[in-house]
Amino acid sequence: MRKLQKLSAFLLAAMLIFSMSLTAYAHDYVQMDKKGTITVTMRMGETAVGGGTLTLYQVGEVREDDGNYTFQPTGDFASCGESFEDVTSPALADSLSKYAKENKLPGVTKNIDENGTVTFTDLEVGLYLFVQNKAANGYNKADPFLVSLPYMQDNGQYGYHVDASLKAELEKEPEPTTPQPTKPTDPTLPQTGQLNWPIPVLAVLGLLLFTAGWVMRYGKRKANEK
Repeated sequence: MRKLQKLSAFLLAAMLIFSMSLTAYAHDYVQMDKKGTITVTMRMGETAVGGGTLTLYQVGEVREDDGNYTFQPTGDFASCGESFEDVTSPALADSLSKYAKENKLPGVTKNIDENGTVTFTDLEVGLYLFVQNKAANGYNKADPFLVSLPYMQDNGQYGYHVDASLKAELEKEPEPTTPQPTKPTDPTLPQTGQLNWPIPVLAVLGLLLFTAGWVMRYGKRKANEK
């Protein structure tokens, strides 16, 4: 019985070690020499927004330490003084964008096509900064953002073809239109197009003619009575 218990314990330990070995073996690793692509699509809701440009900078390189991967500043950004512990931080992307602008660092600039898409190919593994210096007509410039290459997929494997969707915002919301009050026009006589100024003159002339006729008729009556 004791031998059977010892054998069961040994088999259990062996299975545990074997399972740990399989887990370690299944863990994906970054292929340092593999090239990748990053595609960015500008959208407003479900509508693609074409126009403008997007500039790409490689700001970090991949470092491996006992199977753990981190990013370290590289190239023109080696002296930026930033920590890459949280590469999802908008503040980090904004700071790196200002650093690139202040130091007039070169980047790779491409036009955003009519489908709202721009693709950067043949990229080394690393951390990339995107800056929009020119927006589409009628839209605000997008905030700077960071993309890692490769990225961890849902299946635990690294992906080397990144598709990112970016929200575009209108430069100014359209103002609601309100009906304007109509200005009254000068009244005119119907169907004649003649202004009203002759009416008083005609009235005075008519009164004079009426008075003259009455006087003439009154004088004629007086003459007949004599």
